[in-house]
Amino acid sequence: MDSLTLWKNIMFQPKETFKYIFEQSSKESVFIFFVLAGIAEAVDRLLDKELVNNPFDVGQLAIRIILGGALGWIAYYLAAYFLSYAGDLLKGKASDRDFITVLGWSLVPVIFSLFILIPQYFIYGAGSNNAVWETGFSMSSTGLVIFSVLTSILDLWALVILVIGVAFIQNFSIGRAILNIVLPVLVIEEFY
Repeated sequence: MDSLTLWKNIMFQPKETFKYIFEQSSKESVFIFFVLAGIAEAVDRLLDKELVNNPFDVGQLAIRIILGGALGWIAYYLAAYFLSYAGDLLKGKASDRDFITVLGWSLVPVIFSLFILIPQYFIYGAGSNNAVWETGFSMSSTGLVIFSVLTSILDLWALVILVIGVAFIQNFSIGRAILNIVLPVLVIEEFY
């Protein structure tokens, strides 16, 4: 199966795709997935940020893309290790590398959201995510509402794929996989 087919299949057949990835030992590097997802998260935060003076500051966008990519790979590798540690506490069988692979592939919908976030920035500017809810729904904000809804759906689907992937590599039920994902968040919040 080629990479393009895997990208399509992870969106519509995540369990079967994870099975193929792990059976074929094609656990290739997901570094680029972490970088691209970091960029998507950085652009999304820019769309949340209010830039009153210059909502179309391309320099600000470029800085966000560079920093998002650089910090994204670090953050997602750390997230994979936290998930692995939580999985060990729950008596799971997956390795750190398995979690890195699953987390990377679960980010494919987030990466696809770049095809929404970048046009949204160039059409509506920074801070436009806030404008959806502040101005209310009107014909002029319909496109912005569509962008926001599509991005939310992709983010939610990424979480669903992560749950399916964790359940697969850990041989857990869906409920236990959700616990595996939530446990690190609860532990980190306890320290704050």
